[in-house]
Amino acid sequence: MPRGSGGPAQNSTATLTRGGDWWHSQGSSETGGLKFFAVSGHVKDPGVYCVPMGTSVRELIELAGGVSGTGVVGALQPGGASSNFLGPDALDVTLDFDTLAEAGSMLGSGAIVVMDDSTDLLAAATNVLGFFRRESCGKCVPCRVGSRKAETILSEVLAAGGGPADVDGRIQELEETLRLTSICGLGQVALIPVLSMLEHFPD
Repeated sequence: MPRGSGGPAQNSTATLTRGGDWWHSQGSSETGGLKFFAVSGHVKDPGVYCVPMGTSVRELIELAGGVSGTGVVGALQPGGASSNFLGPDALDVTLDFDTLAEAGSMLGSGAIVVMDDSTDLLAAATNVLGFFRRESCGKCVPCRVGSRKAETILSEVLAAGGGPADVDGRIQELEETLRLTSICGLGQVALIPVLSMLEHFPD
């Protein structure tokens, strides 16, 4: 059962009986309303939470019991696998469309992944890329071959004990190729989270 402002049946009934204005008033931002967020990763109580739009990242993590592991946020993805990585300086960013876009990421599916400061972020980004590589239908060459090539490059850096600073320009070249020539959105975004990790966490 989702936690926070109530389950889906309760919220749906309230909206039908109280109307759209009531729904919009539940939000603490211009967007308004309530939203479900699936919180996973290094939190003490992972799960699905229903909170007002405009709730901060920090408040949502606290609702999920706080940070597990080291107890310190190292990075997070606020909107699912295709959203850009953000650093701990984004904890007070509010969870709505505009503010997350301004912060350099997106609300997306509302699937927030929290990583403590001991997380190997290159490994985390490579794992995300691996997900897209496996999900590729294989119809277009840029996505099918490019995602596999990029995963191989990053895996080799990891195997050698390297980090973000050891990733060379081939990843940027592959990202541009996939973004401009893949048929569908999967290939177009497959490497964008990796680039955000390299940008925000170069060391």
